[in-house]
Amino acid sequence: MKKLIYLIIAIATLYSCVDPYANDSSYIKDISALPAASYMERTDSLNVSIWMDLLKYTDLYNTMNLAANYTLFVPNNNAMQAYLSSKGVTKVTDLNLEDAKILVKYHTIKGAAYSAVGFEEGVISDTTATGDYLSSSFAENGGAVVINQAATITKTILTNNAYVHILNATLTPVTETIWGKLQSGNFSIFKQVVEATGYNNQLNTISDIINNVVYKYHYTLFAVPDSVYKANNINDFATLVDSLKAGSDYTASTNKLNLYVGYHLLKQQISYSSLASFSQTDTKRSKNYSTMATDQLLNISEVNKVLYVDYNSTTKSGVQFLAVNQNCKNGVMHVVNAVMPVHVPKATTLQWELTDYSIMSSLLPKYRVSGLSSEYTYLLTQDNFTCYNWISVPDTKPGLYYVISSKNDAVKYKALNYDYLELNLGIYGSVEMTTPTIIAGTYNVTIEHYNPLQATAIGKVGKIMFIIDGNYFGNTIATQGASTTTSQFLKTAVGSITFSTSTKHTVKILALDTYTSYLDCLTFTP
Repeated sequence: MKKLIYLIIAIATLYSCVDPYANDSSYIKDISALPAASYMERTDSLNVSIWMDLLKYTDLYNTMNLAANYTLFVPNNNAMQAYLSSKGVTKVTDLNLEDAKILVKYHTIKGAAYSAVGFEEGVISDTTATGDYLSSSFAENGGAVVINQAATITKTILTNNAYVHILNATLTPVTETIWGKLQSGNFSIFKQVVEATGYNNQLNTISDIINNVVYKYHYTLFAVPDSVYKANNINDFATLVDSLKAGSDYTASTNKLNLYVGYHLLKQQISYSSLASFSQTDTKRSKNYSTMATDQLLNISEVNKVLYVDYNSTTKSGVQFLAVNQNCKNGVMHVVNAVMPVHVPKATTLQWELTDYSIMSSLLPKYRVSGLSSEYTYLLTQDNFTCYNWISVPDTKPGLYYVISSKNDAVKYKALNYDYLELNLGIYGSVEMTTPTIIAGTYNVTIEHYNPLQATAIGKVGKIMFIIDGNYFGNTIATQGASTTTSQFLKTAVGSITFSTSTKHTVKILALDTYTSYLDCLTFTP
């Protein structure tokens, strides 16, 4: 909880601060040594005078001069004039003061300074002062960095407390939940379906406090616009219900309309770039996600560099994306070009990340973010992270860590979504968890893991065994000791297993020595 408290304090400082440079004129002799706000105000060539007026109007000018690390996204004057026109005003002082503050804070990351080369495809690792994540991508014409697929960075300046990125457009602060985003007339049929099944309450909730712990909710929605329904001769809610043969008890989890909505939902926030990211060992470029429909999987495949949902290799077609990364306060919405009924995929390779639980994204300050310049480690607790049930032997052993690898560690960074479940359980300690739904069939099972460099030949250690549905399974695996010359990312065979029904399974990992294991995912290959 300390990290959450620090975040609250950090955001609070954006409201009222004293400029530490206000009475010091000595730094003015060297303009490159100026803090961000002072530098921007004294550099006319940046063309950001309207943003300076906004900083002063919101009483945040001095804040941007504090001796702290900032990443500032600053719209140029043309962008700000367009923004003011869209609001029906001519000057920043005509804006609602609270809305103006949100606009500034949404463009501000405090505590982390990202250079122009520090951005990668996907969600930026640190949140803005409003607690929201921005995304970065690269334009096709020259590779310029684009923020939220809306504004291009035209220039970057390093001041003595910040990287300042000048934008050619103003970013729109995220204020809506996913349910709020669906209120557009473009989704009138899908909105009715969501409301009829009761999912609107979940999609309108940002967080809850449970046992004095703040749970933040994150979802991914694949939304179907009215134009797609109408292209399939579905002109209203009743026609869709009839086409699904859904009956009338829409809130029942087994109802076909309820399953249909749940199938369009993932219980975690996944950006388009994450959907399109595959393990380096996955040559087929295909993976399944557990949906919020009971025991239903959704497949994501890349075929000829095009990303599809539920690709059919026979017809060579699948669901494609009309729009992506529509950020919301409680997740992200992607818009698809098909009705996307519940589809049972064939038995195909399933890469199950051992960190793939919604509670992880709810409670972790950072989850599945790319581009970190240093490794992120978080000690899990039994009381809060109930997706795992573990025993440490002795009980003074730490237990479990959630780890996000640094982009500077090329080997460790190979993990799917860059993260690991680190086991430090002690000899005969164990951890138990539940898999997503696995399609009935026979599978070869492998574990993908990080094997750190051993400075001396200590032999193969970090030994673990698997117990699936109460039965010992496969080979003993060593997660350290494969090399004394280089760290490695390995895919190690565990054994072969047959599942007679399509359902979830219980997996227990038993530690056979006291060494640490960094586990990425279990891969089930039919």
